[in-house]
Amino acid sequence: SPLASIECWGGAPHPAIPLPADLYGAARRNSSGIDLSADPAIERLTADLSRLATRDWVARPLLAGGESEGDVGTAIGNPARCDDVVGKVHAAMATEIEAALASASAFAPAWAAVSSRERARLLRACADCFESAQSELISLCIREAGKTWSNAIAEIREAVDYCRYYASQIEALPSAAGAPGVVVCISPWNFPLAIFVGEIVAALGAGSPVLAKPAEQTPLIAAHAVRLMRAAGIPGPALQLLPGLGEIVGARLTGDRRVQGVIFTGSTEVARIINRSLSQRPAQAPECRLIAETGGQNAMIIDSSAQIEQAVQDVIASGFDSAGQRCSALRVLYVQEEIANRLIETLQAAMDELLLGDPAELSTDIGPVIDETALAGLRAHIGTMRQSGQRVYQVTLPPKCAQGCFMPPTLIEIDSLDRLQQEVFGPVVHVLRFAARDMLAVVDAINATGYGLTFGMHSRIDESIEAVTDRVRAGNCYINRNMIGAVVGVQPFGGEGLSGTGPKAGGPFYLPRLLTIPNPDPRALGLICDPTNVRLAAFTDFAAWAKESGRNDLVELCEEYAGLTPLGCSCDFPGPTGERNRLDFRPRGEVFCLANDEAGLLHQIAAVLATGNTPVLLDPDDASPELWGYQVAASDLLTTLPTFRNTAWQRRISAEIGHCAAVLHAGDLSINRLIYQRLAASDGALVPLLIPQQDGCYSLCRLLCERVRTQNTTAAGGNASLMAQAL
Repeated sequence: SPLASIECWGGAPHPAIPLPADLYGAARRNSSGIDLSADPAIERLTADLSRLATRDWVARPLLAGGESEGDVGTAIGNPARCDDVVGKVHAAMATEIEAALASASAFAPAWAAVSSRERARLLRACADCFESAQSELISLCIREAGKTWSNAIAEIREAVDYCRYYASQIEALPSAAGAPGVVVCISPWNFPLAIFVGEIVAALGAGSPVLAKPAEQTPLIAAHAVRLMRAAGIPGPALQLLPGLGEIVGARLTGDRRVQGVIFTGSTEVARIINRSLSQRPAQAPECRLIAETGGQNAMIIDSSAQIEQAVQDVIASGFDSAGQRCSALRVLYVQEEIANRLIETLQAAMDELLLGDPAELSTDIGPVIDETALAGLRAHIGTMRQSGQRVYQVTLPPKCAQGCFMPPTLIEIDSLDRLQQEVFGPVVHVLRFAARDMLAVVDAINATGYGLTFGMHSRIDESIEAVTDRVRAGNCYINRNMIGAVVGVQPFGGEGLSGTGPKAGGPFYLPRLLTIPNPDPRALGLICDPTNVRLAAFTDFAAWAKESGRNDLVELCEEYAGLTPLGCSCDFPGPTGERNRLDFRPRGEVFCLANDEAGLLHQIAAVLATGNTPVLLDPDDASPELWGYQVAASDLLTTLPTFRNTAWQRRISAEIGHCAAVLHAGDLSINRLIYQRLAASDGALVPLLIPQQDGCYSLCRLLCERVRTQNTTAAGGNASLMAQAL
């Protein structure tokens, strides 16, 4: 009897149902939030925010020896209220930047020598400090960044989750792993606390001193976060803050050869500038590891089987929450023509219900865009769309918004995706209609933009979902739910192509990338691996050929790669009931192989095939004098290797490296630098250049794209075949 069982428990909670704090079990404690439906919680936070509403904040360079002093500062205003000066920032001077570089470089061996257990303890202490300063951080997020109450709370929770997630992960990784030295962290204004802290604690956890360069628009939040982290026990030389302009402070930091790692979140254009700067380093300089998470032309497809009310709700959240200022936000909405009129009409009615205003008020749904420059860019784009005859629908802007940088939620129906040449970063959603027969062509058009950050789909037909998600190239796919709010360790976040280099933040391969662990055991990272994966057919043939040819060293390498390749591995992350979050891996595509001898080329081909990619060799007829030695190696190999299943490498011989998804090189360092510079000069995606590690192996995880699929499993239902027949 259920009643008898309940009586036996004596009113205690069911042991199989964890409390929110215990959602992740023994791995880590969940971050704490604030219940904005509870009057006592609202009253407490209201009182705190009222007390902090007129507080003046200051951001100065925080160096190894303490906070610098300066008399001249730039005012930081509230984007929702032009009369509210939140504080002042004192930009780092050249002497302060040099002092920070020198002290961080000198401190690097000492910080790397701190045990992983102690670093994990310090990261958890940072999380506790953030939670204890919740009201101050919420106030700053509202006034400096224009965040609503709920978004500010979520921002703090994400920062706390990063601290505890990386603390747990660093304890699980091999203690002998080494850190790459000083890391520069450059963060954006749209997540001035969460991404700022996430970048920093990953590098600190990996054993690298950090030089943090916050966004020019939000230095006050960053300064307060660094003060809290130092109060938690992070040594001054291990974490220094250098506010200022990107073209001055950022350029000086990324151009210094003492920096051995750069973590960047921002625009694709700035990521290219950083990459080109790194490519100019001397050939003998140590590799500087670049992790870049950039923009996206994020799309959602809604087919005729979707539940319109649910789809509209998720479009509202995906496109307009945070005033559309999320890198994951919806930019392009494809609606099947049979339901387009009804969905657009419902969407416009829902947009009219949104309340725009000062985010300091709990009732506000949509706050301001970050500044006048952003507002002017959005107005110019909408004006261009109107002039070209595209249909524009905008919410009426309330009179009270006249004193801030407010852009009303906007819907623009366009006739072609080609109308969008770049990401429109704000509360603007572009709508296109499509015929059911063209659904896969729509996916191809989305892929053709080159971006690959987030993608959404609303459908109750499993076959359509599988066909689309298998074809689309996006780092995070969301099915029958909104496309925003990725949770650390639940939906690892990051894109591919023009949207970033990988690995995913809050995922299993982020810390190994910052450490000297090119090929961590996937099983040790919690992944489940399937050795029978069909994408490994060519690799199996290659390993068999190596054995038949008596190439014992190559056989051993293939056996090692077979056990370490993440291809065929997956992981189901914890999450709320009714939602499934799954990580798996896909090949990047064509990988250019360049080595000065046959053995080196064979090692490269093994790595490429072990990750399901297609090897591309140097054209024997290429006349580049500096590559003559490589020509001979490639030509000899072409007459030796047989054809393997599922790979057309022998028919795809080319000297053009710019169109490949990755490049492997083993040989002269000067040629390595030449290749890097050629890749960095491209206006396309940031193509990784991989060299063999100390053990002669290549990093397999860098030859793969991480894909996370988040699906609302409660949205499935109804007889989809009947719905399809009815239409």
